[in-house]
Amino acid sequence: MLYHYLPELESYRSELDRDSPDSTCTKHLSLLIDHIKKTYASTTDTLISLLQSKEITYNLLWALFKSNSLVYTTCFGTGKPRCVKYDFGEEKESLEGVKYYNLECRYLDFNGEKFGEASIEAKIVKFLGTKPINALEAFPLQYHTDGKRVRADLIKCGRKFVSLRGSHHRRCHGPAFFMRRGQPVRVAINSQIMIDAAFFQEINPNGGSRPSVTEPQWAINSSSEWHLSSGSSSGPSSRQVESICTEPVKLTEEELLICCPTVPGFSLGIKLWGKIPVFKD
Repeated sequence: MLYHYLPELESYRSELDRDSPDSTCTKHLSLLIDHIKKTYASTTDTLISLLQSKEITYNLLWALFKSNSLVYTTCFGTGKPRCVKYDFGEEKESLEGVKYYNLECRYLDFNGEKFGEASIEAKIVKFLGTKPINALEAFPLQYHTDGKRVRADLIKCGRKFVSLRGSHHRRCHGPAFFMRRGQPVRVAINSQIMIDAAFFQEINPNGGSRPSVTEPQWAINSSSEWHLSSGSSSGPSSRQVESICTEPVKLTEEELLICCPTVPGFSLGIKLWGKIPVFKD
């Protein structure tokens, strides 16, 4: 953890040097900084070389991700771009014996009653040699080749997500997904839909798993385009929104970046609840 904050520690030491160069605090901080540099000297040399070519090795993934940094990945149900905030990571192993680096992250969501943070995991399967950073299943947003466009799109997505709190009537044409036995099942929707997170949560308390529904014949792939257009709306929900982090109308651009990329909706055409992408990238 301290290795990631070495630049901040050095900056703080510079401030202390100006104010009280011979203080005990300054001496202790210098001792800590020197220890970190000495301990991770070989790691730093290797990391600098890799980052210059925008590559990384599996054993140095821990050094690539910094706490509270923005991480670019994709929605596991739709394959659409999304951003989350990184908390911490550790190596884990699946039941099949596959090792992977697990990233514990968080994002902003709305459950029909509260708007706040929710946890999510991202996984990077163990690989040999070096790999381009932007080819990882999840990577720091700063390494995206088109980061400016991605940021703009996700901020727009965040604003759209916030506007769809409550109950809304819309027209949807494209893919959505629902959960079945812990796995996303993609479906095609071309009908009127009702967006209602509160009711969705009430009838699907475990996230929308519907074991009685068999996999439909209209399952589709992630390459299909979709469009969510405005229609008549039933207006805002009568249930008062209780924020657990900040008021949605006052979100910063960084907070809008990590809003959920999907909303829960019921298709009036196929009579099915699912998660629907907020925008088309």
